[in-house]
Amino acid sequence: FPKEKAIVSNELAAKMYGTLPYFIGKAISEIPLTAVFNSIFGVLVSVMTGLNSSWIKLKRFLGLNSLHGLTGQSAGLMIGAVAPTQDAALAIFPAIMVLNIIFDGKNISEESTPRLLRWLPKVGLIRWGFEGFCVNEFEGLVFETKGPRRGPVVKNGAEALDRFGLGNNSLGTVVKAQTLLVSACWFLSYLGLTLTRQKFQRMEQPTTPESYVSS
Repeated sequence: FPKEKAIVSNELAAKMYGTLPYFIGKAISEIPLTAVFNSIFGVLVSVMTGLNSSWIKLKRFLGLNSLHGLTGQSAGLMIGAVAPTQDAALAIFPAIMVLNIIFDGKNISEESTPRLLRWLPKVGLIRWGFEGFCVNEFEGLVFETKGPRRGPVVKNGAEALDRFGLGNNSLGTVVKAQTLLVSACWFLSYLGLTLTRQKFQRMEQPTTPESYVSS
């Protein structure tokens, strides 16, 4: 987006169109492509990894995958809109990704997270995608528990989710969280594009000295 931003900034400065119509058009036009490509990717992943092949599970998986892709795309758009240059955007992106990986809710427990940083897992891009996929895959499953076993036995998907610490989550919670993340990223992208747009010196009509007029 930083390369596109350089072109758009010139057109915005020339008042060819406004920031809001451009941003709305860009955001809406990219949703179908994101859904198509993520659905194709999701079908391939589901078949190759042997995920639950029921139609309801597959449909939810493709929807979650598309929403997760849209969330990541909106975050990238926000970085590109806020960053003043392409180099700045490339420098910001790895830092944000590392924070999302570290504070995904699994590498570091919420109790071990510093109090001032406990809001990071709640806005994590990776966390909500992972939790949504887990809930969709394990919900409603029943495992075979017959025969000799060592250690505790997980009888169903609900118990497996409890062991992951996801027993209180639902697909509605995941969809709501990612929808809020997309909305927040789009809003910040609009603000960033508005505040970092190029500004040019206005040229005014030169004044004619009176001596030239009298002569």
